[in-house]
Amino acid sequence: MILFAPLLHPVILRFAGECEGSLVELNSYTIHVMKKQALNQASLPYVVSVYCMTFNHSKYIVEAMDGFCLQKTDFPFVCTIIDDASTDEEQDVINQYLQKHFDMSANSCVRNEETDDYFLTFAQHKTNKNCFFAVVLLKYNHYQIKKPKLQYLAEWRDHVRYIAWCEGDDFWVDPMKLQKQVDYMELHPDCTMTCSRAKLYSEKQQKYIGESYCYSKSQFVFPEDIIRRGGLYINSCSIIYRTEIKDNYPDYCKQCVVGDYPLQIMCAMKGQVYYFDEAMSVYRIENTSSWMGMGNLKTDKDPEWLPNRIRSEENMLKGFAVDYPKYSKILSEKINHLICSHYPKRSQSKEVKERYLSAFQNEISEFSFSWKIILFLMKYNVSGSFFRFFPFIKAYWTHRVVYNK
Repeated sequence: MILFAPLLHPVILRFAGECEGSLVELNSYTIHVMKKQALNQASLPYVVSVYCMTFNHSKYIVEAMDGFCLQKTDFPFVCTIIDDASTDEEQDVINQYLQKHFDMSANSCVRNEETDDYFLTFAQHKTNKNCFFAVVLLKYNHYQIKKPKLQYLAEWRDHVRYIAWCEGDDFWVDPMKLQKQVDYMELHPDCTMTCSRAKLYSEKQQKYIGESYCYSKSQFVFPEDIIRRGGLYINSCSIIYRTEIKDNYPDYCKQCVVGDYPLQIMCAMKGQVYYFDEAMSVYRIENTSSWMGMGNLKTDKDPEWLPNRIRSEENMLKGFAVDYPKYSKILSEKINHLICSHYPKRSQSKEVKERYLSAFQNEISEFSFSWKIILFLMKYNVSGSFFRFFPFIKAYWTHRVVYNK
């Protein structure tokens, strides 16, 4: 503790007496975090980088940006926003927001840059001096040609202690969100990620319909729950994680089509994930412009899209099973659950269903009797009646939601 004391964040020093006993038994990952954090302390211009990926969210992006700008912190943070060549005039909406709320004067830190790939604007908020925006407006859609986008943000992502997520159709409602989460993680070096309860807003019904949560009180999240309940168990718009988590990030995580689920599992494997039982953010559902909403359309157009997605998650889970054998059994069970729960809906074509079963015939042949029963129920659309009589079985595998009355 004495070795790093001169370089650690003041909030750690303030509670050094309380923490000293627990620091004696830090694991190797925690020591790595403390060393890296201590050595980089003086050179880091920002504490948090907020990652906001957006596409055709012109109706929602202002709420997302408002949530960033209302944050009250005692540290500087930068919001990195990438618009992937939206076709609904979202880029105009973002530019108008910058002109209205950010200091674009000649004697400010404003920076404008143009390349063959993007327009970049970096600026500081007019009144919230700890809030900076780095906005990248892409000239062509990178997702369609599978071209990486994070390379444009390296300047602001590679030199921070924490990364927060919030997509362009979600938003934050607690002005102390970043401060609360960072304070906790500064005090607990073994904490790799923090998350929170989230309000659910239905775009279809145009109202709040409930909340998504992990537990009924603030506490550490069990790794088994993260694995079993999937990526939606922790809402991505609520998370902040340490940048060190991505050091030596394995290929099975990088190649997974979903980014939040493997990240959550990795944080649970390398340290502890802490859950705040406070609704700090809003997760928008029943939205056709979201990643989940577009996924349903892709399944109808391309019968291979869904099997390929499940296969990438399967490979990811198998990778974790090899590296973290303690959890191999539950990881294997999760693969079975993914295959069963994503069986094509009744409305989808016979071709889609046949290709799905063909894609996973090897895995299905090794199913236990109970998993074969569950797949049978999904195939013949009687799972609804079954789970009404045995709701605890479904609840065991899915994320938790409480709906408004």
